[in-house]
Amino acid sequence: MAGRPQVEARAALARQWSRHWLRACRDIPERALGVLDRPDEPGRRIHDFRRLMKAWRALLRLAPAALAEEARAVRREAGRLRRRFGVARDADVVARILRKLCPARGKQPQGQDAAGELLRGQRDSARRALRRLSERVAGWSLPDHADDFLTPAFRRSYRKARRQAGGDPRQMDVESLHGWRTRIVDLGYQLSFLSPADPGRLTRLARRAERLRGRLGEVIDLNLVSRHLAEQPPRESGSWLEHEIERRTVRQRRRAAKLAARLFARRPRRVGAELQEAISRRPPRRIKLT
Repeated sequence: MAGRPQVEARAALARQWSRHWLRACRDIPERALGVLDRPDEPGRRIHDFRRLMKAWRALLRLAPAALAEEARAVRREAGRLRRRFGVARDADVVARILRKLCPARGKQPQGQDAAGELLRGQRDSARRALRRLSERVAGWSLPDHADDFLTPAFRRSYRKARRQAGGDPRQMDVESLHGWRTRIVDLGYQLSFLSPADPGRLTRLARRAERLRGRLGEVIDLNLVSRHLAEQPPRESGSWLEHEIERRTVRQRRRAAKLAARLFARRPRRVGAELQEAISRRPPRRIKLT
């Protein structure tokens, strides 16, 4: 049985992790404002901005019960901000994949042009929305004796993602795959955020989640290209392209299934118990989520 000094030390570390979570939630909108104002190419800025909004969503899902409603509201607004730039991202994906698969098709949709136009039209309103959300999160507070809310919240994320993995990624329809990928994205960011508690194991899991995210993203992007081609006039290369897209899709789904089996090999209760023990032994450290 743990003595009082040990119990107090664990409680102190739990408070450190709680405050660290709150600082991270406050930091992301400030970083997102910086991304919007960067001088580099529009497509890269949109890509990084959308990733930051996803990282924010993932951290907000870890909110304690007292802030759950507030976190849910901010999460919805962050999602709207991310989706504002989705059209430009889709155009860039279609152009990139078609250039890779079939350069001879000629001029493809100009992803950077679409991204630049969208940034010019949306940047000011996105800035205002981010500042409002930043002020809102700045008003949040945690009790001095906050319990470890991160472990149970992470365990829920892991359990939900693991349960959805029960549907074979090789057979899931694209809509289900997209929903599952959202959970994998959240899980990956949460693992990265928590990784200082157990650097070896949690960093390894975070990398697996990131790889799985990439495989699922490829399947979704290939489906996007397939739908784009279906809306275009038929070309001689059409049949070959359809076959190549299908071949690549099958391969990525197969790889995703293998990664999922490795990522979710452990039961949620065990994963949660190991995380709780790790958090009680190691202090947090800032991790740059991108």
